[in-house]
Amino acid sequence: MKNLDDLEAFVRVVDSSDFSSAARSLNVTAGAISKQIKRLEDSLGVTLFERSTRRIRVTDEGMQIYECVKRGLSSISEAYSIAEQGRKHLSGNIAISSPSTFNDCFLIEAIGHFKQKHPEISFYLDSSNRVVDIYSDGIDLAIRSGQLSDSQLVARKLLEQHRVLVCSPTYLAQITPPTHIQDLCALDGLVFAYPGYNSAFWTLKNAENGEVQRVPINKSMSADDGMALLQWALQGHGIALRESWSVQKHFISGELINILPQWQEPISPIQIVRPGRNTVPIRISVFSKFLIEFCQNKINDLEYSP
Repeated sequence: MKNLDDLEAFVRVVDSSDFSSAARSLNVTAGAISKQIKRLEDSLGVTLFERSTRRIRVTDEGMQIYECVKRGLSSISEAYSIAEQGRKHLSGNIAISSPSTFNDCFLIEAIGHFKQKHPEISFYLDSSNRVVDIYSDGIDLAIRSGQLSDSQLVARKLLEQHRVLVCSPTYLAQITPPTHIQDLCALDGLVFAYPGYNSAFWTLKNAENGEVQRVPINKSMSADDGMALLQWALQGHGIALRESWSVQKHFISGELINILPQWQEPISPIQIVRPGRNTVPIRISVFSKFLIEFCQNKINDLEYSP
């Protein structure tokens, strides 16, 4: 029953009432057809045909099986047609969970471009900066930073990131500019936090010598939204640790300054993840591939000049 070719041969023999005609329609020999029917009978444990020297007759059980198999093969053919049509004409909804900073720099623009190519695809974007439950919340794709703790998720890398220390020229003019990593302890920190995750430290790595330090932060303002932290930094409220790609345009405009540039958060991956299902809708796989290419192209086009 695992071999669809045998089932197809069986249906052809019944339709043509003749092994030779069935063989010609499938471009095989009559002997090959006979072997397929024998293999199918052995698998099912029933006799499908009563054979004589002059003709064959479908048994009662064979006819009942024929009706079921023909409907099944028709459904399989229809499924392939739907899949083929789906490759040419994508439709349906894609639900995505992604942090606001990534949305602002990449995802919102990427969805717009994809929607132009595939207008019958609809999107739902959950901009929560917390880790949502993909399964219970009905999320098709999620953007995650760092290593995954759920081994059931399937992940593909979008890009690598590291966060850098930034503040506005206005804030820098109000303080004694830090010259050492520990000087950060006395300054106003703009910190990512939410209930259950409330970091009091920044882990930073010296790009020059590889030294890693955990620096206690004087938390002046905190939020579970990376864009809020970025806006507070632009307004001169303190120092933030933000993704390099999210602040590049502000370095170029002079709105932000990269302080202690040799100290950065260690590099970590940003990944697009999905539930570990056996069957992935065409629209999900096509959009995932599109987003990977979009992010890599945009990163290559950006000029990092703090």
